[in-house]
Amino acid sequence: MNDVAPSDAHIRSGMFEAACDILAAAVIVYDKNDRLVFASRQVLRYFPIPAETLVPGTRLRDVLGAIFDSGVRYGISPDQRHKPVNREEWISARISAHWREQYDAVERLGRDRWIHFRKRRLPSGYNVTTFVDISEQKKQEEQWRLDLERIALTEEILETLPSPMVVKDRNLAYIAVNRAFCAVYGTDPDSILGRTVWALADAESADRIEASDRSVLETGEPYMLAEHIIRADGSDLYVITRKYRIGAPGHHAIVTVMEDVSAFVAGERAMTDEGDALLRVPGGFVPAQNCFDPVRDAERRLLLDQLNREDVTAVAGKRVLVVTGNPRIEEILVDEFKAKDADSCAVHSVRECQAFLLHAAEQGIVLDLVIVDGDVPDHAAIRNNAYGVPVTVISAEGIGSDFMRVLVEEHELLSEDTSPLGDILTPVPISDDWYIATDITTMLPAAVGDVEVLVAEDNQINQFVFSQILEGLGISHRIAENGEEAVMLWRKHQPRLVLMDIAMPVMNGIDAAKEIRDAEKLTGTHTPIVAVTAQALNVDMQNCMDAGMDDYIVKPVSPEMIEAVYRRYAARKQEKSVA
Repeated sequence: MNDVAPSDAHIRSGMFEAACDILAAAVIVYDKNDRLVFASRQVLRYFPIPAETLVPGTRLRDVLGAIFDSGVRYGISPDQRHKPVNREEWISARISAHWREQYDAVERLGRDRWIHFRKRRLPSGYNVTTFVDISEQKKQEEQWRLDLERIALTEEILETLPSPMVVKDRNLAYIAVNRAFCAVYGTDPDSILGRTVWALADAESADRIEASDRSVLETGEPYMLAEHIIRADGSDLYVITRKYRIGAPGHHAIVTVMEDVSAFVAGERAMTDEGDALLRVPGGFVPAQNCFDPVRDAERRLLLDQLNREDVTAVAGKRVLVVTGNPRIEEILVDEFKAKDADSCAVHSVRECQAFLLHAAEQGIVLDLVIVDGDVPDHAAIRNNAYGVPVTVISAEGIGSDFMRVLVEEHELLSEDTSPLGDILTPVPISDDWYIATDITTMLPAAVGDVEVLVAEDNQINQFVFSQILEGLGISHRIAENGEEAVMLWRKHQPRLVLMDIAMPVMNGIDAAKEIRDAEKLTGTHTPIVAVTAQALNVDMQNCMDAGMDDYIVKPVSPEMIEAVYRRYAARKQEKSVA
């Protein structure tokens, strides 16, 4: 019996040692008298102490003394590490931590080594201490922290650049924009990120921009062009646009930098007093995108003309509250005052305004002006507020949908018998983009069918498939991401064929087809519309036919399928127009 016990204990000790090796952890066990019971060989990886120090029976104080003498100092706060450490004080502090019921800490050993200490005091009085090297984890965390700091710094630098800059992914969707680029369009990053240039530019500009993007993406060759852009506020922007491909294969991105040279340009070049050209651009600046929105500018002037001149020009540093339920008025006025360095926000009712004024008074915040939309119910209650804040009431007439209504009413007046334009002007729905529709049979050939196929499809993968097939067939096309955009592009390009997905956001394919058919009743034209469905259910087919569609195809599409549909509808239409 006496011969078996030591053998069994040796086996248990060996298994414990193997477990420590597998877990890459150092383990030390002390009894209730602070005498060493067990120390795994991994301990020597952490502390350069003599091996005989770790034999069973060694006192805790002696082990700690050997660790101190080896030059290792753990458990010292960062602000104390540069100061001399007393040996006995350090040993006493470590023994005190050793006797806690639980102790858990991450300690730094040396310059680039980190150890996770865990100590547990058992009810029997035994103490189990484990050491795990987490140096790699800490290095990764440190690297992540540095990367995040670099990213934050890079973003801050890009934001402060005076020249517009944008980054697009391999699908040509915007993934990064700076403040200067947003200012060109008069919008914010959230309205740009995740979208493509087709959502920001007119079709002609978008087609040109996308073509240069794809060329850089496919070839890796940098691109440069001198461009003249009209900003959203109507001012001129002269830029030298440069595009570069970055990233690894399969993860390429396009960086576009628009170097603002407006300060050096007057027309095609700027001249010094001596008459020397400061900037020469061969061929001059190419007319590029026009971001100016005449409707929004007209609405802005309608609103600002109702305010006192000093309320508009001398608002820097003042607090202005806008009371309106009209999102368009809120956007225009708040943006206008913020652009002039005023502190401005909006509320949407008399009740919200009164609560705002009360809270501001309680906080000791003084408001300089309240602008009230005359269409807000009971707005007169704000005029005689108890806080002495000046109030200006404005009229919402001609803002938002009212602006389009006024234009349509004027067109309807012009279309009466007294107007020479009466036979060509047609009213348009208020929700549509404003345009003047003419008799399509008298339009120039270039204005009818300049795009052969319009594809309405919201799925990016399917968009890519359609583009590849149509490009392979040599068929010009445009892609719309939803039904509303499809109707808009149909009005602009008058395509020979529309391939209409049924399930899309904003406006589905059924409603888009109905809107196109309603518009065609005014022109006497007919554009073939072929539904693209995910499954050939009878109800889907009937709904497509009821909406005025000519045919349907079922996904997944193939080049043969698209070519057959094109020959059946678009090619035949082209032959008739030629004849």
